[in-house]
Amino acid sequence: LAIILPLAACGQEPAQQSPDQAAAEAAAKAPQPEPGQYRVTMKVSNITFPGMDGAMAEKAKTMFGGTGHSSEFCLTPTDAQKGQEEFYKRTAEGDCKYEKFSATDGSIDAVMVCQTGKGMTARTEMKGTFSSVRSDITLKTQSQVPGAPGGGMTMDAQIISERIGDCT
Repeated sequence: LAIILPLAACGQEPAQQSPDQAAAEAAAKAPQPEPGQYRVTMKVSNITFPGMDGAMAEKAKTMFGGTGHSSEFCLTPTDAQKGQEEFYKRTAEGDCKYEKFSATDGSIDAVMVCQTGKGMTARTEMKGTFSSVRSDITLKTQSQVPGAPGGGMTMDAQIISERIGDCT
């Protein structure tokens, strides 16, 4: 019997992981963000609303941060332990959930959907690079805005976040 059992396992496929198990394992291997004060800079490269002409698009781009808009936040040790997945939720607005999230070998590929109040829904594709103290992410966002001309907007942006010191 001791000889038959190892032979019976020979040629069998290893157990397959579910997508959730694979994502959890990948997230565990990703560098965790360090606690501290972070500066997040967003630069909008393109923004369109259905029916918007070129001049209005440029005005919207400026209004939404075409030259760069910065903000800061404190990432606590407790929040840092939650990993990259929670870190990126901190840079978004509203009640956000991931459709997919992969953060491995310093690269991120994710899709996040946020309910931002007043019936607005934003679906954002994120791709970029990260370390424990910095990230550079390209965003492609499609928003559904009730009452807006055409019902929504699309936006392309870059978000750079970097640790600038201890929390103040």
